[in-house]
Amino acid sequence: MHRTILLLSFLSIFLVVTAQRPDTLSYRLPSYEDSIQHTVEKLKKKPLLAAAEVFGLNMMVWGVDYAGGQDFAKINWSTMRNNLRTGFLWDNDNMSTNLFLHPYSGSLSFTSARANGMNFWQSMLFSAGGSLMWEGFMENQPPSTNDFLATTFGGAMVGEMLYHISNSIYDDSRRGASRVLTELAGFVFTPMVEFNRLISGEAFRVKHRPSNDLPQLPPLHLALNWGGYYISERSHLFQGTYGLAFGIKADYGDPFDESNFKPYDWFSFNLELNVGGDQPVLNTANANALLWGTHINLPKNQDVVLGVYQNFNYYDSDPIAVSGSQIKPYEVAETVSFGPGLLYKLNTENKQLHFVVRSITGLVLLGAAYTDHLKLPDRQYNMAQGISVNLDANMIADNIGSFSIKLYNLNLYTWKGYPLNVDYMHRTEEENNYLNTEGDKGHTNFFIITPTATLQLSPALSLVVQQRRFIRLSHYKYYPNTTYATFDSRVTLQFKF
Repeated sequence: MHRTILLLSFLSIFLVVTAQRPDTLSYRLPSYEDSIQHTVEKLKKKPLLAAAEVFGLNMMVWGVDYAGGQDFAKINWSTMRNNLRTGFLWDNDNMSTNLFLHPYSGSLSFTSARANGMNFWQSMLFSAGGSLMWEGFMENQPPSTNDFLATTFGGAMVGEMLYHISNSIYDDSRRGASRVLTELAGFVFTPMVEFNRLISGEAFRVKHRPSNDLPQLPPLHLALNWGGYYISERSHLFQGTYGLAFGIKADYGDPFDESNFKPYDWFSFNLELNVGGDQPVLNTANANALLWGTHINLPKNQDVVLGVYQNFNYYDSDPIAVSGSQIKPYEVAETVSFGPGLLYKLNTENKQLHFVVRSITGLVLLGAAYTDHLKLPDRQYNMAQGISVNLDANMIADNIGSFSIKLYNLNLYTWKGYPLNVDYMHRTEEENNYLNTEGDKGHTNFFIITPTATLQLSPALSLVVQQRRFIRLSHYKYYPNTTYATFDSRVTLQFKF
């Protein structure tokens, strides 16, 4: 609960600051293809300082873990040599740690490099380096394959999105309380950028430049949701759990502006939180980002963008306590994923009705899905590789609302299994550290169908009704196949900034 309150407080600070930004939504911006890199290129490249900060981050986290008595932090030369001899294995941490927190951890190293003048691709190397240092030397457990993938590639995705947003927040012309709020909001989203602003004095320096000398920033569409949720156990209407729902959505940039096809000139993300009902606070996280794209010329009122995208999807729940079931309604993740996609937009002649279609596929290098059989103390999911398909169709009526339907399919294959004649629940943690399994051999087909209706109540306020249908088809090599289906619902008010 305390983490929830803290996160919502951070979001409030961000919303207060962004509410003071000039309106970027009411007009079409000129080309802003250099807006982010232009800012970076003005900085002198400081790779040694960035590397020192990544080293310091790892040492600081290790110090906190060691002071807190964490067994994995008790390292010495022997544990380091053992890690190097053992090599990379699949680990057994819970899904939120492996497939959400590690990407955030990687984002700190990534944004440290960004703040010291590195471009997108160069900064990814610092995420990888920080991960290699931690996995090889900072724990007495074997290096983790999944942690390296999630920290390096997931960290680059999270870090670049947060870096773009914080770049939109900072305003060096402000003074007083407004400047303090700006710097605080920047710290919430990119702590390492703010750290570098502090040590360089940039956080305190007031600059006044002519408006025509300021870089053009991409439009940032931001929305905050609050209301209630219901999660059903096996599709029962009156057997489930409910509580408060919160969320934040953002769309950055204009994907149909053909001059803006550098990495992360456009991205969207969605974060949904649950409070109460004995459910994880983090329920849903989705993101798509354009790495490279090209514009296709079509007749009037139509736009098409073909591109290569990076994808992130995360859905988590806990068993429904009132039903007595021990099965999670859903637990699935797509953490490291790249693939081709298409964005299509059609405007009617009077420009009052718009149709937007998004079709993105992904080659999933690291994903996860709930399993009915592997039951370790902190892990009840298979890690896997596979293919994802994300289809999203939206109809938007100006001043009325919108209706959308999203079809998401994640087809995952678990290749590296484990011996079936050992009770892993009763082995020691150290023994399980060397289990080195992706999970139960087989593959999982996961489908999510999401219709969403939005009714505009005022220019800034809307009512949003959403229902998601979850279908899991698990095919095991050594166990009978399993089918599980359920749904959840959210009714929220949405405030746009």
